[in-house]
Amino acid sequence: MKWISEQTPSLERVALVEGGRVVEYHERMRDELRVGTLLHAKVDRLHPTLEAAFLIATDGTPLYLPINETLETLRRYPEVPTIGQAVQVGQTVLVQVVKEGAAPKQHKVTQNITYGGRFLVYFPYGRRVRFSRKLDLVVQQQLAKVIPVAEEEGILYRTEAAQADDGVLMAELKQLRARHQHMLQQTTLEQDEPLIIQEAKRLGHVTEALVTNRMEKERLEQMGFQVERPVIKGRLPIMEQVDRTIEKALDRVVWLDGGAYLLIEEVETMTVIDVNSGKTVSVKEQKRTFDQINEAAAVEIMRQLRLRNISGMIAVDFLRGSSKGQTRVTQLLKERAAHESKQIEVYGFTKMGLCELTRQRHGKSLFERSRDHGQLSRIAIHRQLEPRLIELATHAEAAVVRAPLALLSPLLLAESPLELLLIEGEPGILFTGTKADCDDFVKRH
Repeated sequence: MKWISEQTPSLERVALVEGGRVVEYHERMRDELRVGTLLHAKVDRLHPTLEAAFLIATDGTPLYLPINETLETLRRYPEVPTIGQAVQVGQTVLVQVVKEGAAPKQHKVTQNITYGGRFLVYFPYGRRVRFSRKLDLVVQQQLAKVIPVAEEEGILYRTEAAQADDGVLMAELKQLRARHQHMLQQTTLEQDEPLIIQEAKRLGHVTEALVTNRMEKERLEQMGFQVERPVIKGRLPIMEQVDRTIEKALDRVVWLDGGAYLLIEEVETMTVIDVNSGKTVSVKEQKRTFDQINEAAAVEIMRQLRLRNISGMIAVDFLRGSSKGQTRVTQLLKERAAHESKQIEVYGFTKMGLCELTRQRHGKSLFERSRDHGQLSRIAIHRQLEPRLIELATHAEAAVVRAPLALLSPLLLAESPLELLLIEGEPGILFTGTKADCDDFVKRH
């Protein structure tokens, strides 16, 4: 497995490649809040009925802080204070985004902030020691003796902590504590580290990376990674494969070998997946053929859930195979779920023949990130334009770009590899060449 990282003027994009296939994909706008972002915000008003506070970030972004996410609730547990006892209007607090909001909802934040390391997750106000569910009881007892923590602090030991020396664990905790003290002294928003660093810490068993950014290379090497940073013009060649994979992952249909296919429908409350044979099957061979298709579908479904970051409730309508086939499909799903970094619960088949499972939610799915009220979202527009601009910059001086101008990031305008001439409309690159040629194109059109 290897991490691939690409930075464009306003985007951070990270892909995990295994056996030549993209198995995970993550992205974020560099100028937007996302899950994990740390920032200082001022309490704007209290809502006693909702038992929540509404905050304003330093950049004007509205935030929502419920009573159960305040420090006062942590300190008084199991007693629950009122929102007026927890925070006061005008107070500035350090918070972390735990759920991205979509208009008109605000981003949900917490004062119980976390700092992730390769082996540990540090909770300055967590008040307890926790362990990865993959660590057995003996290992948990051994690790619990390694690091003394203050009464109000909390630690979560990741699975990889079992392989780390005591000194390494202590050094990482010291680093995470120092980072918290640094954040307490800041007054502005801070993204919770580069995206590649976040993801590399989350999957500690992956130790190879391919990057283009010098700082990312240095940070990953400090973490013990084997890092390649080729000196090239334009983009990493493998990112073209990532682009094709993401384009296919935005399609509702996923084709399987032999003409069978999946139909994936994401709706507001759940995700529904339909398995189709795609061909006529004789009655004599039907059960056996359907069992084979279902097994292939189960493997591909687990891959698609991870790639698309689909979470919440999921219902799968498999083909009507044999009862033994259903048992095998359930077993396959559970085997694949055991190797996932996100918690997946497989509940099996209902009386109606639907297979039910849930996947732990962490941010929006690829589809949710890419659409906004039926139109291309801001991040999808930049995902479409910026990689292409980097490719064109190897042989062009300027470009005529059509896009919804209100959605364009100031970072793109400031750091574009080409001089941009902008036209309002559906996103696309209309013309490239010299600055004079582009000026002439705009005048003629």
